[in-house]
Amino acid sequence: MIYFCSQKNRRDLVLRSGLLNGIDYLEVLTDHPGCGKQLAVTFLKDARALNLTAGNIVLTGDTPLQVVNIDAATQDDPLVVVVTLDNTGDFSPYTFTLVDQAGGIDPPAGLDPQLSTVTFSFKAGCPSPVDCHPQQCCPSPAVAPPDINYLAKDYSGFVQVMRDRLAVLVPDWTETHAADLGVAIIESLAYAADHLSYQQDSVSTEAYIGTARSRISLRRHARLVDYMIGEGCNARAWVYLDTLVDGLLVPQGTAFYVRTPGEAAVVDPLDLIHADLLLNSKQPIFSSLCAVTLRQEQNEIHFYTWSDSNCCLPAGATQATFVNTLATLTVGTVLIFEEVVGPLTGSPDDADPTHRWAVRLTSVRTTNDAGNLLFDPLNGQFITQVTWSADDALPFPLCLSSTYQGDSGPVEVPDVSVVRGNIVPADHGITVNDDIPGVVPALPPTPQVEASCDCDTATVAAAALLPPHARFYPELPKSPLTFAHVYDPTAAASAFTAAGPDTALPQIALSSDDGRNWTVTEDILGSHPNSNSFVPEIEYDGSVFLRFGDGQYGEAPDPGLQFTANYRIGNGSVGNVGHDCIAHMIGNPKQIRSVRNPLAAAGGTDPEDMEHIRQYAPFAFQTQERCVTEDDYSVRTATFPGIRQARGTLRWTGSWYSVFVSVEPQGALTKHLVHDTKRRLNLLRMLGIDLAVEPAHIVGLNIVLQICVAPDHFRGDVYAALLKLFITGDQCSGQPGLLNADNFIFGETVYASPLVAAAQSVDGVVSATLTTFGRLDQPWVNGIAQGYISLGPLEIASCDNDPNHLDRGVFTLQLDGGK
Repeated sequence: MIYFCSQKNRRDLVLRSGLLNGIDYLEVLTDHPGCGKQLAVTFLKDARALNLTAGNIVLTGDTPLQVVNIDAATQDDPLVVVVTLDNTGDFSPYTFTLVDQAGGIDPPAGLDPQLSTVTFSFKAGCPSPVDCHPQQCCPSPAVAPPDINYLAKDYSGFVQVMRDRLAVLVPDWTETHAADLGVAIIESLAYAADHLSYQQDSVSTEAYIGTARSRISLRRHARLVDYMIGEGCNARAWVYLDTLVDGLLVPQGTAFYVRTPGEAAVVDPLDLIHADLLLNSKQPIFSSLCAVTLRQEQNEIHFYTWSDSNCCLPAGATQATFVNTLATLTVGTVLIFEEVVGPLTGSPDDADPTHRWAVRLTSVRTTNDAGNLLFDPLNGQFITQVTWSADDALPFPLCLSSTYQGDSGPVEVPDVSVVRGNIVPADHGITVNDDIPGVVPALPPTPQVEASCDCDTATVAAAALLPPHARFYPELPKSPLTFAHVYDPTAAASAFTAAGPDTALPQIALSSDDGRNWTVTEDILGSHPNSNSFVPEIEYDGSVFLRFGDGQYGEAPDPGLQFTANYRIGNGSVGNVGHDCIAHMIGNPKQIRSVRNPLAAAGGTDPEDMEHIRQYAPFAFQTQERCVTEDDYSVRTATFPGIRQARGTLRWTGSWYSVFVSVEPQGALTKHLVHDTKRRLNLLRMLGIDLAVEPAHIVGLNIVLQICVAPDHFRGDVYAALLKLFITGDQCSGQPGLLNADNFIFGETVYASPLVAAAQSVDGVVSATLTTFGRLDQPWVNGIAQGYISLGPLEIASCDNDPNHLDRGVFTLQLDGGK
């Protein structure tokens, strides 16, 4: 169970149950704090009937521990079982779990599954000025920065950027008249910015492929310098169908339409007026990517919270429990979690539309280890347990149940969020079948070459070897051509809408009336003379032309051949419609109740515009793919997987220079990571330069803050508030803590003023004074007098405040005053 709930009801319910027992609490028995080897496990009810062995106990923590002896409950103390271990634990949290059999998951018979495990610490006896009861919180996700197009470089672009920004900041301002003060200011600023941009870019713009007016010409110029222009990508969306019929099959290629006012969700195909209205809509049309069988039990699935209330699924969650035995859920099923009512009001109008998330299930558990259906032994409720991959981990806390204050007292809201099944993958685009782009014309007349004594015989021979071919450059009747990704039914749900345009493929199949199929390719220059391939080329207005080979690079079509094209149209960012915008399909209204996309369509990317090609193509070959300077090694190593940051240095080792790359890993610096880093750098380093990978020098800081607490504040409350700021993880606001490792980089000076300012910002702090501020490896350095701590170029500051690794920094708070 990964939920944490503010109201714990399970213990009282088990106490009232006549069939179940459970763990009440656990104590570490010791005469000396921090040295205990015995665990006193206290149960809610008489535990003398429990016959526990070492195989029934699972103890997990950083340091492995073994069970030496188990003292069963006695008549004098019938609730306590004493477990003796071979050693004591460290400062990390430990989990004590009772299982029915070794290697199993289910608890022993008669024990409640929710009260068969407990988390504890061997160091709970260590002194602390605050309450030992932990306070959980659901951190809010960090607010995304505004989406601003920083590539705007002309008058219209600057106007659009400022209008887009104002649409976010002042959504009610919709003025378009030129005489309006706001419009006049925007145009004046855009005019000044356009002139400034022109002055900055005028010299370099002359070096671009600036004379070409055709996008196709720019594409060919760019290809000469190995620059492949982007043709965009279509948008993708998850479509939810509320079915009235169990087992209904939705075939691949089913079309879904953007909301049209006044139209029903499902339009009967015999209703020609309304069906034609959808078919001829100018809005984006989506098509299903695979066949999906709809199940009624997946229309709405409810979370099971084990009789607890005020529960949430925390950020990073990869598992959940559902109500009932859901036999139709399988590995690979896509589900969408959706907040349907506001947790503070219980009203559907207050539901947060950003609290929606799609996951693809990696496991579904409906039976226990014995093969029986899973159920809650407390009340007999059948349940289903599911998991999904870490790639689909919940990015925000999802509220499952809540309590708000109504007019007549507290009101419980049991289903703040629900689960939607019957999810159909769809992407922007509709299929056009049996289009005829044209017929290959007759051959041009063969040029007559008269040989003479002055003629170059090699030129005559070469001209004779090249076969003549007709100029056949047909245009597709409809556009824009769809560029899409191949749907992977095993990939994470988040990857479905996150794929970029780089790997999108043109959705077109071409055949000729001689029975041959022609293959689409990116470049005919690499094709052999008999290769029946072609290249679709996109003009600036979206029109599509098909280019074939000339007989030397790719096969030239024979005169008189007629081509037939099957392709899809629909591409670009226009398909990125918002959530709940897809609302119609053509079908049987008695089979499907509603059509909607709970999540916004995403992934749609416009084709690269001409100006972008002019600016980027001439410089594409200048991509740095080698390491020469120290900075080259630093920058490239930091891009490798598993590396947080790196710093390269050239050192004279006696006869030659060697490159030493100091790295800070995201986790542990394993041998595999060192080997992989060296392998990647060996492909980039210069010849004659030795290479070595070494760990960065971590400098632990020793920081002691003296806090004066206001008389009207509790000292423990102020202490707890300070610890929420000075942490190595993320704060409840979603911002990184002040001691987070990401805040420290190579050679960066650590200043004292930000630490004091942060402490003084806490309510109840009268004053904050640094009494110790220095390096653990150089205790004679007085950072307080200097106001900062200097580090070498290969050193990284650290203050993890981990009792198991004191060398990585110690942070101490000393509080005076308060109450």
